[in-house]
Amino acid sequence: MTEISQNVRDEVKINFGALPQIFRKEKWIFFCIILLSLLGGAYYAFTAREEFISDGKILPEVQSKGSGLSQFAGLASLAGVDLGSAGNSADAIRPDLYPDIINSTPFYIELLKTKVRTKDNREISFDYFYHNAVEKDKKFEDRMLNKFPVKENGILVLNLLNQKRIKDLRIRVNASVDRKSGLILITSKMPDPVVAADVAKFAIDYLTNYVTSYRTEKLRKEVEFLAERVAVSRGKFYSNQEKKAQYSDQFQAPTIRIQAADVQRERLESEYKISSSFYNELLKKYEEAKIRLNQETPVFKTLEPPVVPTLKSEPKKIIILAGAFFFGIISGLIIILLKSKNYKLILNSN
Repeated sequence: MTEISQNVRDEVKINFGALPQIFRKEKWIFFCIILLSLLGGAYYAFTAREEFISDGKILPEVQSKGSGLSQFAGLASLAGVDLGSAGNSADAIRPDLYPDIINSTPFYIELLKTKVRTKDNREISFDYFYHNAVEKDKKFEDRMLNKFPVKENGILVLNLLNQKRIKDLRIRVNASVDRKSGLILITSKMPDPVVAADVAKFAIDYLTNYVTSYRTEKLRKEVEFLAERVAVSRGKFYSNQEKKAQYSDQFQAPTIRIQAADVQRERLESEYKISSSFYNELLKKYEEAKIRLNQETPVFKTLEPPVVPTLKSEPKKIIILAGAFFFGIISGLIIILLKSKNYKLILNSN
């Protein structure tokens, strides 16, 4: 019983009634700390660089297996065109991989080279805009501008400055996919509202062109190759057709029966049939390739184009000032409690 009573007497009790006494004693220090915190927050809120956010939404085409032009297979077969495999190709790039395209280094390299329009209607390179608006015309050391003197043979060689720029741009420009609706959201944050919308539009165009090129590159090469071969085959077919017609005109009299003429006629007929068959087969493959190219070309619908923002997104002055105020209260409270060990007035032990 004696030990328990001793533990009860040694328990620490918090005396909140001492707080008003501490505030009255240290009120000037407390309010000065809050005032300094508010002044610091106000300075940051009114001097920080303004930022504007523009975004755009695109809806990619979603193809299901067996869709596309397969419903026209029966009609196309009447013309000798086979669409059996034209509607069953899988999309090589899934929509959930689209943000990785925007987040790639080649995209930001192209962005730095592109032209943008500012709010005062000046057309300048994005590289120049970024240096003036974000980097504030900062002078850089040679080590920031130099890069390794090697050829870019399938690799990217960047200087330290561009690496830092790309690191910052990955935060400013990005893409995301809504898994439920399939919508692709492109967001751009820039100090200039018009440039923000321009960059978002550039990102949309880059993404759609990249996906279109990726999905159709092989088919486009096939169509171009077949077009060349069809042209050559057509010329040979027409030439053999003319030779056959001219020979028939020369030896059309039924009384003329020369064995050499019969052999020549057979040769012309054989060359004509071969060139005709080859030309028709190439033409059929050419039409099939064009149909597949048309089907594989993805369709992107711009649901909401980038809009030039009229209201800045940063800095949020009210939030900054409110945060500075609460920070000042907490800091002031800690300081006045630590000053002259005032916390001992609150923590009493019996």
